[in-house]
Amino acid sequence: MVIWFPEGVNLVGAHRYGIMMPGQLFEREGMARALVGHPVFERIAGGFNVMTEGRFEHWVTTAAREEISGRFTAPSVMVLYGCLCAEIAKEDLGPPAAVCGYSLGFYAAAVFAHSITVQTALGWLGRVNAFNARDFPEGRFGVAVSTGLSKVELEKAFRDWALDGLFVSNVNNARQVVFAGPKRLVTEAAERLEKVALSVQEAPLDIPLHTPYMDGARREVEGWWSTIPAASPACELISPVDGALVRSGRALKREMLTSLASPTDWVAVVKTLDELDLEWVLDLSPGGELGRMARWTKRDMDIRPASCLWEGRG
Repeated sequence: MVIWFPEGVNLVGAHRYGIMMPGQLFEREGMARALVGHPVFERIAGGFNVMTEGRFEHWVTTAAREEISGRFTAPSVMVLYGCLCAEIAKEDLGPPAAVCGYSLGFYAAAVFAHSITVQTALGWLGRVNAFNARDFPEGRFGVAVSTGLSKVELEKAFRDWALDGLFVSNVNNARQVVFAGPKRLVTEAAERLEKVALSVQEAPLDIPLHTPYMDGARREVEGWWSTIPAASPACELISPVDGALVRSGRALKREMLTSLASPTDWVAVVKTLDELDLEWVLDLSPGGELGRMARWTKRDMDIRPASCLWEGRG
């Protein structure tokens, strides 16, 4: 069984690089297939298979995207995928100086930083998924991505159009914003935005993550969460909500609760990465999406793709 929770660990190595962990909707078919045979993959995959009733290795090597993109499967897939790839990076490239995550990629970052165990992360996801299954029936809510308007402009448009049930859930860059709410309102907003934004696209997700609709999930998980230990991060860990550095176990626990029902801000995360004076950053999103989003904020940031973990091997 894989348990990462050592006390007093210092992950920071000689090279100052950072790691970006992807979240839900970044999953791709065969995203870790090229890593099969790596000693770390072989060591970790067995433990992850035990935790997922034998499904982990299938998910990241052979499963169709439709399977791993399921509303309650994708969170576990992406958290475990991020943990696996970060461990391989640590083995091959040395320990990183900083780690961050987009949306629920923050959970993988917290595991890798030795603040919580991977079992704790899966326990958290299970409890949140149970709430989501009960409170968000399929098709009742929606998520969309707007490009061309800022967060402030988008929120003003929602007020002007009396679409008060919509909330910003993720800020990808200064003019690409994700919003969520009841499906009817998301569709109406998307139709209106076609006339004023550069583009708008509804996403294949029907859970309003990182919005006030998740307050109930936050309250439900809070009692259990109060009993769970968390350690100070072993490297710089960046908040997905405001880009602040998370320096203690108490702060980590507070941050995870906050991020459930508050929008995440990738712009703030990237600005903090830049301020840490890293030599380069490893983007673990299978399609390089996080790196592309980051360059809208910091054009000259040296960002390297996940493929560098297997290029030149064998």
